Amino acid sequence: MFTIIKRRLSSLWISWILFIRSIQKIRIGFFTFIHRSFVLLTQRDTWPLTDEQIDRNVNEFLQAIDEDALRSLASEHHNNQTCEIKARHRGSFNTCFVLEFSDQSTRIIRIPHEPAVQDAWDKMRSEVSTMRYLRHKTTIPVPVIYTYGRSQLRRDTSEPQCFMILEHIKGQSLTKTTLKGSSEPYRRQFLEQLIDLFAELRKLPFTQGGSLVEGDAENTLDLVGAFSMRKSELHAAGHTVSRSLNATPQEFFQDQRCLLHQMWTVPEKRLGYEQAERQEFALQFISQPEVEERLAIQSSDKTFFLAHPDLRCQNILVDGELNIRGVIDWEYTATVPRCASIPPTWITGNDKGLPDLSSEFLRVLSSTRQKSEYHSQLAADWGFQDPLRWSILHVLIDPVDLDFIFQQNILRNIPALCGIPSPDPLQMRRNVDQRLETSRHYTKYLQDNSLDEEGHYEKMERLLRSSQAMIRDLEAGQFSPQE
Repeated sequence: MFTIIKRRLSSLWISWILFIRSIQKIRIGFFTFIHRSFVLLTQRDTWPLTDEQIDRNVNEFLQAIDEDALRSLASEHHNNQTCEIKARHRGSFNTCFVLEFSDQSTRIIRIPHEPAVQDAWDKMRSEVSTMRYLRHKTTIPVPVIYTYGRSQLRRDTSEPQCFMILEHIKGQSLTKTTLKGSSEPYRRQFLEQLIDLFAELRKLPFTQGGSLVEGDAENTLDLVGAFSMRKSELHAAGHTVSRSLNATPQEFFQDQRCLLHQMWTVPEKRLGYEQAERQEFALQFISQPEVEERLAIQSSDKTFFLAHPDLRCQNILVDGELNIRGVIDWEYTATVPRCASIPPTWITGNDKGLPDLSSEFLRVLSSTRQKSEYHSQLAADWGFQDPLRWSILHVLIDPVDLDFIFQQNILRNIPALCGIPSPDPLQMRRNVDQRLETSRHYTKYLQDNSLDEEGHYEKMERLLRSSQAMIRDLEAGQFSPQE
């Protein structure tokens, strides 16, 4: 297919098509999810905030940040040295301000987007507890947290805001392109270090699923109901969510199935029949008890381990030789059952861009099994893993991946899942009809309240659909670019 594109399109357009293809997983997962209203699929008189409204709230929050107050706060916690803000990096839940001091040192102040973060202070306390615990108990290169707290950092309110001041680790965010184009020795060295990181986490067993917080007694830690990126997104738009501890793997997966349904049984504007049918089939299929049986969850194994919730390449900092210099973004870290402690999607073949990395990872894993009992445990758990089992686990661990992973990895291997029945077609039809009816009500509400605007993510959706149509035309030999 890409040979046809290269023959028929300019290099600039080729780059655009390849970019669009590379973001398909993000689009189907995050973009489809984020611009929904996060409410159960019921008729309602009121609706939650749209993603554009949430984004405006966050923009207003950030525009009110007093940079003089930020610099003063940073200086106060660094021997009163003067500093300047050298860069700003805005993420989904936080904005990081990079400050350079008069002694040439660099630190980061991170401010949570409080309008978009559930329980921002408690979530930050958990993140601090987790990072400090990992620095004390493991060799994982986690940034130093110099201090954290609450301070008045906005011009428009006397209320204090949460902040964290942490180490600025030297290194570059890993990219799939860098990893794919690296030499075999560098790539192997990186994978060995990544496996060492996973082994370090296996040294720290827990008996429940949840997030760490400082205990009442000095130098103690407690577990509380797990903080969650997806629950925070639901909460930001007005959805009611709760957090609870899990005593068994079965309780953990029950909570994840509930979250899966909360995320995927919500209204979406202008929902088409084909899309509704596809999503409903995936949701019903993955929710069947036979799927959980396929996971072969051991009821007797009640061991939980800390798991980084967002171990994308971007959150791994490396040097020029792919040595791991830092692992960042530990917010929303929680303990998960041993069977749910698995590598990220870009390692297991459930992501785009690195099709051969999974087999290379497993070869390196096998070669390191003698390094420690924890490496041996990883090799035993992952070395002969059923790829479909990994796909199902990814969906249950992070339900935002349902549509993409189901279509790309599970549906095409349905014959291997012959023991799992197909969803009831009558119930499917009723649910699809209900989704479509709710979508019509939701779309009318948006139109009546002047909220039916094309947001950033919808523009990306439209461009992606247009590019996909062009690729289909190219494959059919029906496209001729204008000179």
